Amino acid sequence: MRIPQLNRTATPARLNKHRGKWSEMKAVQVVKYGDAVEGVELREIPDPGAPAPGEALVRMEFSPINFNDLMVIWGIYSWKPELPAVMGNEGAGKVIAVGEGVSPVNVGDRVVLPFTARKWQQRVLVPANELVVVPPDADPRQAAMMAINPVTAELLLRDYVDLRPGDAIVYNSATSGLAHWLAALAGKRGVRTIGLVRRREDIERVNKSGCEIIVVDDGDVSEAQARIQGLNVRLALDVVGGASAGRLLHLLSPHGKLVTYGAVSGKPMELSGAVMIWKQLSAEGFYEGHPHILPKIAPVLRELVNMIGPGGVRQPIAAIYPIDQIKEAVAHAIRGGKVLLSLNDK
Repeated sequence: MRIPQLNRTATPARLNKHRGKWSEMKAVQVVKYGDAVEGVELREIPDPGAPAPGEALVRMEFSPINFNDLMVIWGIYSWKPELPAVMGNEGAGKVIAVGEGVSPVNVGDRVVLPFTARKWQQRVLVPANELVVVPPDADPRQAAMMAINPVTAELLLRDYVDLRPGDAIVYNSATSGLAHWLAALAGKRGVRTIGLVRRREDIERVNKSGCEIIVVDDGDVSEAQARIQGLNVRLALDVVGGASAGRLLHLLSPHGKLVTYGAVSGKPMELSGAVMIWKQLSAEGFYEGHPHILPKIAPVLRELVNMIGPGGVRQPIAAIYPIDQIKEAVAHAIRGGKVLLSLNDK
């Protein structure tokens, strides 16, 4: 994975222009690869300074600890930034200064930052035209989680199969934040949803997210096949891998497509060649950071941020930790559940 760094190293001249004196801010840096808890530290780093022409300075509010952040710290990705390095693929904050010639955003706007900016720090300089303004009534915590799950859900539904009203999709990890968006966006299209969960006690919670048919992902597909009989299941979405991906394959209708966008189990996908041949199925992979995907993110985001106002889509949040408790926050994220960092006191 190759993710460009947008954060520019501050210089004395830039700092003096913005603060009138040297200034520092808090940031979470990865200092070593391997153990994620031991690999991160809270440090004081130079303030980024005043925005140059075309830039905006954003005071960060919230940033999630995503699984892909942890995978970088664990050293799983081939992309390994030179250490120490600030992490954080998602986040939202408020614009506190703009450079000359900036018109897309104004001071005081709450914004979602681009996928390429590192966000586990209190202030970030960003090209202003890459920011997405959030409606004033939007929940800032939900805004912080907009750049990955909602965008991925929309692109998965839009770019692989020409879904029509009455068609159906099936997906595993139906308790996830991304699955909440799949249910909401599929519902807007008139597409029926089938979600796989690990435990029966998750069924009621997933049903409240809007998923129509919920089955336990326990190795037996016969119950699920009976419940979806007659549906045209054209798209299966896998984030788990292993045997779960194979069960999704069994639930696809002929000529359907399986798209994998993750492998959280760490196990190879168990796909039956016989099922793929008999049903004439196909399989593809999706990663939001691919160069041909990146230009699609901002236009999709500008549409989706309108869905997180009062009564809108809500991704579940397990806990919110202040930046000073980064090690506790990372430990919680490893155990499971969506964890947010609160990056500023104000």
